[in-house]
Amino acid sequence: MAGHLGSPVWGEVGWAGTEVRTDRPHPARMYDYFLGGKNHYHVDRIAAEEVVRRVPEAIDSARANRAWMRRAVCHLAEMGVRQFLDLGTGLPTEPNLHQVAQSVASDARVLYIDNDPIVLTYAQALLVGNNPNQVDYALGDLRDPQGIIRMARSQDIFDWGQPIALVLSAIVHFIADEEDVANIIATLRNGLPLGSFLALSHATDDLQGDDKAALGAAVYDEYQATAGVTMRSHQEIEALFSGFTLIEPGLVQVPLWNPDDAVDDEELKRVWLYGGIGQKVTTNGPRDLPQMSNPRREQLPDRRNHL
Repeated sequence: MAGHLGSPVWGEVGWAGTEVRTDRPHPARMYDYFLGGKNHYHVDRIAAEEVVRRVPEAIDSARANRAWMRRAVCHLAEMGVRQFLDLGTGLPTEPNLHQVAQSVASDARVLYIDNDPIVLTYAQALLVGNNPNQVDYALGDLRDPQGIIRMARSQDIFDWGQPIALVLSAIVHFIADEEDVANIIATLRNGLPLGSFLALSHATDDLQGDDKAALGAAVYDEYQATAGVTMRSHQEIEALFSGFTLIEPGLVQVPLWNPDDAVDDEELKRVWLYGGIGQKVTTNGPRDLPQMSNPRREQLPDRRNHL
């Protein structure tokens, strides 16, 4: 069982308490810095500041990704999804995923999983007062997808006969090519019920005409962060949706994914992530769930030609 307002799970996909690293930057804590949070250490701040010195757009990208997550989760909840598995949770930054989902559907259930015990400590405090049957957390590593599925199935939180939304928000680019990212996602997909969804955003270096993104990514290696960054192209990221059918508007820069307002070219120049949602298909095609309409969509320009 996960730690219902107690200690996080130290299970087969978990990390021992002695493995907490505060002497090396951690991507989740650096992301907290990019979002303007205060839940990070000096070592995280120094590395994040160097990223921003080289690539000021890192802050714009992080904030645009956070906004994408909120829109994606709202979209899924309005489509009828009530179960969310959030991997690489990151430090709590309100509104958190469960708050977004439950603002649409009060019965939405969320399981958070992260590989940093410090992140789970913050999550423990955050979840005080929440119904443990609706919001829970556990330690796990994306590099062990079978362990994650076993962990998630061991909880009481999900109905495995109903669709689950797997949320991989700005986390997959911390998996190197040699770690076989396609197989990781395929394993997770195979463990999900039919009709489930993958909501994925990923950093890219194919939106710039220079090596600026690579300069920022190099900081993670130079400062010996607990994970490096692997940029991928639109084609490579789209391939990660194998076995899923992308829903409209497909895989696009995150500000263009069902935006609430018009998106200008200057914003697009400063946001270097793609995002999309795909549905796990059956032999008869996608599960028949109602599609959410965006009343502003027809008034917005089609900017997919920016890809």
